[in-house]
Amino acid sequence: MVGVIEAKPVALRQAATLRTWRRDDFEAVWNRADRMLKQPRAVLEQIAPGALLGTLFYQNSTRTRISFEAAAHRIGGASIGFSDVSTTRAGDFYQESLEDTVRVIGEYADVLVLRHTEDDAAERAAAVSPVPVISAGCGDREHPTQTLLDLWVLRSKLGKLDGAVIGYAGDPACRATRSLVHALIAVNAAELVFLPPPGASFPDDIVRTMGEGGLAWRTVDDAARLMEEADAVSVIPFELSDFHQPAVRDHFRSERLDSRYVFDRELLARWPGVPVVHAGPRGPELPPGTDSLPNAHYFESVRRSVILRAALMAELLGRP
Repeated sequence: MVGVIEAKPVALRQAATLRTWRRDDFEAVWNRADRMLKQPRAVLEQIAPGALLGTLFYQNSTRTRISFEAAAHRIGGASIGFSDVSTTRAGDFYQESLEDTVRVIGEYADVLVLRHTEDDAAERAAAVSPVPVISAGCGDREHPTQTLLDLWVLRSKLGKLDGAVIGYAGDPACRATRSLVHALIAVNAAELVFLPPPGASFPDDIVRTMGEGGLAWRTVDDAARLMEEADAVSVIPFELSDFHQPAVRDHFRSERLDSRYVFDRELLARWPGVPVVHAGPRGPELPPGTDSLPNAHYFESVRRSVILRAALMAELLGRP
């Protein structure tokens, strides 16, 4: 495996993409989150009193948006912004540009969080914003904080990610995959094992990134093999909406998922030492019957997401 060149740490100024992050950046956020997880709320509220988070959500969200808002309040700050672009000048007659919207809200807030339908939206925002920008998922490009959260949880269960074999169940063309690949290369993971849905393809840029970064990868064809061969498993919904649409409101989802792709209670109980996380919202691939198992971390990840995103905000704000 090709080693990652360690560079002198520099102040973290953006989370629009993980492509430019180095191992020290990941460790700084995770180590801060570890410390914050043990601190009482009264202490957390002194981290960034008065800090203002600006949320620009051009696309639907539940966990990501609300956990960011909760994170801002948890460290003593507050949040402003919008969750429906149709209520803004960007979504009405004026069609205000992304760049202008970012510059306007950037004059009000200390950190911006952006979810958008366009692939390059986060990078465009970071290029003009007067304050740090965090991508909350943009088009098919990346979803940095989902990867930061999933790997933080798995790191806490495995002890370390160096040399780990990580399983990934879901469409490899999903935006979360790109962020995951960049992160696993940076932290020296050994291998990424995919369980893709039928007919899924591997985007050229993801294959190229894994090759250039020295991250070994392969596929398996059922959940049992993935649990058997991976040290930890990250799952995403097996049916995805169109990330280039603000909202997808039809409900014509498949009624049944092939059992080869289901991480049910029996399977997880057979491999109790393999932690499993799910990005949410979960579907039949991770049934509720798994919730009481010690290696099923769906709701634990939900709970930890507030701390992880608060730690990231604190790093971007340069708080001690």
